[in-house]
Amino acid sequence: MSTNFKLQTAFDVDYSPCKVSKWRSSRTGLQLTLIDQQSPIVEGYFAVATECFDDSGSPHTLEHLVFMGSKKYPFKGLLDTLGNLAFSSTNAWTGTDQTVYTLSTAGWEGFKKLLPIYLDHLFHPTITDEACYTEVYHVDGNAREKGVVFSELIGIEDNSFSIANLHSKRALYGKSGYAYETGGITKNLRELTSGEIRQYHKDNYRPDNLDVIVTGTVDKNELLKIMTEIDDELPALPAIAQRRPFVDSPEVLPLTTQVVREVQFPDQDETTGEILLSWIGPDFKDIVSNIAIDILGTYLTDSPISLLQKSLVEINEPLASNVEYHTDDYIRTGINLSISSIPTEKLKECFETTIKLLETASNPEYFDLKRIKEVIETVKTEFIYTTELTPESISKIAIDEFLYGNVDGSELAKMSKNLDEYDILAGWTVDQWCSFLKKYLVDNKCVAVLARPSSTLYLQKKLEEKKTFKERKTKFDLKQLREKLKNAQALNDMPIPDEILAKFEQPDPAKIEFIQTTSIGCGLNKKNNNHELAVGKHIHNDTPKDFPLFFHFEHFRSQFICLNIITSSFAIDEELLPYLALLEDITSLPIVLEDGTVIPYESVISQLKKETIETDLSTSFSGRNFEEIVSFRIQVKRENYEKAIEWFKKLIRFTKFDEQRITVSIKKLINSLPEKKRSGSLMMQSILNRTVFGKRSLRHSKDPLFSNEFYEEMLKKIEVGRYSEIEEKLEKIRTELFNLNNMRIFISGDILSLENPVSSWKKLIPLEQSSVSKLEPIPRSFNAKSEVGKKLSGKAYLITAPATGAVFLESITAIPTDYLDEDIPKIALASEYLQTVEGPLWRGIRGTGLAYGANIYRELECGHLAFSIYRGSDALKALEVAKKIVNDYADGTLKFEETMVHGAISSIVNAVASGETNYFRAAENQFLDTVLMERGPHYNKKLIAKLGKITVFDLKEIMQKYFVPLFDSKSSLIFACIQPAKLEDFRKALETDGFQVNVENIAVSHEDDDGESGSEYDSEDGSEEDEEDEEYEEDEDDEDEEDDEDEDEETK
Repeated sequence: MSTNFKLQTAFDVDYSPCKVSKWRSSRTGLQLTLIDQQSPIVEGYFAVATECFDDSGSPHTLEHLVFMGSKKYPFKGLLDTLGNLAFSSTNAWTGTDQTVYTLSTAGWEGFKKLLPIYLDHLFHPTITDEACYTEVYHVDGNAREKGVVFSELIGIEDNSFSIANLHSKRALYGKSGYAYETGGITKNLRELTSGEIRQYHKDNYRPDNLDVIVTGTVDKNELLKIMTEIDDELPALPAIAQRRPFVDSPEVLPLTTQVVREVQFPDQDETTGEILLSWIGPDFKDIVSNIAIDILGTYLTDSPISLLQKSLVEINEPLASNVEYHTDDYIRTGINLSISSIPTEKLKECFETTIKLLETASNPEYFDLKRIKEVIETVKTEFIYTTELTPESISKIAIDEFLYGNVDGSELAKMSKNLDEYDILAGWTVDQWCSFLKKYLVDNKCVAVLARPSSTLYLQKKLEEKKTFKERKTKFDLKQLREKLKNAQALNDMPIPDEILAKFEQPDPAKIEFIQTTSIGCGLNKKNNNHELAVGKHIHNDTPKDFPLFFHFEHFRSQFICLNIITSSFAIDEELLPYLALLEDITSLPIVLEDGTVIPYESVISQLKKETIETDLSTSFSGRNFEEIVSFRIQVKRENYEKAIEWFKKLIRFTKFDEQRITVSIKKLINSLPEKKRSGSLMMQSILNRTVFGKRSLRHSKDPLFSNEFYEEMLKKIEVGRYSEIEEKLEKIRTELFNLNNMRIFISGDILSLENPVSSWKKLIPLEQSSVSKLEPIPRSFNAKSEVGKKLSGKAYLITAPATGAVFLESITAIPTDYLDEDIPKIALASEYLQTVEGPLWRGIRGTGLAYGANIYRELECGHLAFSIYRGSDALKALEVAKKIVNDYADGTLKFEETMVHGAISSIVNAVASGETNYFRAAENQFLDTVLMERGPHYNKKLIAKLGKITVFDLKEIMQKYFVPLFDSKSSLIFACIQPAKLEDFRKALETDGFQVNVENIAVSHEDDDGESGSEYDSEDGSEEDEEDEEYEEDEDDEDEEDDEDEDEETK
């Protein structure tokens, strides 16, 4: 095959099961990178270097408009509609220096069909005036500001981190492209034109400024053939080399003078603020220095014994609740320290203390060489583990190499082939480390932004927004605006011709290579006891007679082992449940062994870091929806299996609930509350959990608004010398939780490599309990509901939060709780049909700018079907639209389309495959299916088979049975977090719909003079944003029962 793609580099990665190859077209400059690693999911990352010298948001708006159609395929949503048919999902993000489009497909078959169509959208988008009008910004017929991008920005623009980050970038980078808000600022977005966006596309979306990165199990020859055909249609490189974004821009050097900025963010609660410290670090190509920066950041912040955490957080009067380190991977690495939940009156003290601590850290007398060597080994091991799980880390390196590396591809192998740099750093002396720290974090001057909450600014903004809303009502011809929007929507929503969809053959799901693991049970687990398999025989031979523990093993080849102890919170007395948050810090408490030997908490933390990859005690299992479970997980190299079990023994039997350590934990929990109150989604979930569930449920008992008063009372007890009462309760929790009849052991990894996979656990069995009569049942949330939660009828609960601008809303109704109920596959398919990308809810709500996202999902642990609105700009209208859509399908006004049904099935297939992208995740799913959900192994494959048998009649029937009640006050509850200014509108509308409205106002730290001032177009805190690099992403997560329901904007 003749091709212009010339191989630049190809190599096996020494520490990961993947091979990397990179080509560049000699004709166009288009780059292609393949990361070949076994996975059922093929991922595409199509990276464009995007530099912008203003706050217009051109890169971000263009990212959205790419999905509105291409010259060859001029139909909005075609890419996503075809993706739905091909087991695929699409997404994109815009960062400060990059716009990356993603394609995630179950199997190579679907990916290769979509790749040419996707790239045509990148190179030849239509960017029509009408698409810009609806997708970017417009004023609707009620004088409300709308637009998908506008709704996204208004939800994050006034949060504390966004404000601090923008001020920091301005001071640090001057007139560089790094200094501007690539996502856009709302005032600039109002003025941005479609012509400016088209010009930005022309300047930047060139073949030589794009790298197509593909990961997974791929046919390399087919990939090259497809890319060659695409490349042949693209314009050739010009005679004079074109300017590379950032690389050919003037160099930005580190500061020589410290800059301190005090800024305000709007919030009625003035109790806590935050600090952002930022430096310009080493050159991108200096790999050793950049890894050293990462090691130092971890050394300074990663645990309670790290210098900054220990000195700012883990003290009797905390200056903060958390310190985090992150980098901006620019042409010179940006170094950042984020310090959060700082008492406002201590902002300056916290800043000055931090600077002094960094100076101290650079003194050889105080530098801990032993610990930093341990950090090096830990970071290295964690990176190896991550790359075994997924090729994502290598793809991130490939993006950075494309942005800043040499055009010949020579940097890629230097950055990813081996980990020699860690060995170099392991040999550094104390003087080398101190000199390096001094160079980049002391002598190199930082920008410090001290962000302070201001109720005055909050009120000013409310009054200003109210004023501008009134001005819009008089300025514009609202009738004309309605007509303009209607016409734009009509043009945007031109139907995709059937013949285009008919030409697109659906891939065969049988060709998807799902990951397989081997399940074995032993001890009290009487399922999957296959002794004929080698691993089954190995486990059976090592199992002592009448062993009083429940074991579930999942076997596969790996360098690592994951050990889990799963327990039920229902075994704990109800009154003790609020104490569980303190037990989550069990890995940072001192230990007193049976012989009286004391291991200080510092040594516990240090040894755990050295001997484990991760140690975590949390409520829920692996972030899934089993929130009444308490799970204790330790991840280790397989040679440390015995050490992991020994750690379990020490931590659950011999930890000392030290008064000072527990006091620090309580104060951190209390100090973190103001920050949580700034999250609209958290507050909506809070009022839902406290209403629907009783105190028996962890969803209620661990809720921050419920438990804060409890923690305050605990502090008072400690102050008057009654700590022994608290310690007694904690000891009782530990005894009840880690009783043998309340423990299920789940182990995944290379079981055959373990000498004694079962008998090693003898050490965990106390002498006084050598047998178990009956295991505690798996706890389920629907068994801990309040009376209101059992009825699910006729009430709406509103929580007003001054710091949130957009609305977060959820409506719930009852569905079966049996995972094998015959209606569950039908509910799954109907939900996906409604919420799929370019589906009815997408077009009716997101597409009209009513909200950034709307989803319908099922949560069987609670027995709920839920409709959620995420970042609603007009949530009442969104609720009305969703109700009409559901009712229209239920009564036959709208017909179910076969193509969309197939697309919904395909989306579920993609979700299933995406949930099993690595062996550990596949193993977890096996445990979920067989033990927690009791629906049998490989349930999802059975589900996929059932989906194909569901008829249109079944879907109509299921709509009537479950979905119509979701929007009927007689059979549903509504919860929403709103601005105080929106309260009366919401109360009136919901009462009209038959709901009894209950209102809760979040208390603030001072007198609220005018809580009702403002308009309904405010800015929320955007706490869901990733603070490491505020990227603007195309879409949010489709939720389902298997996944964490916390909303994010990471995938469609």
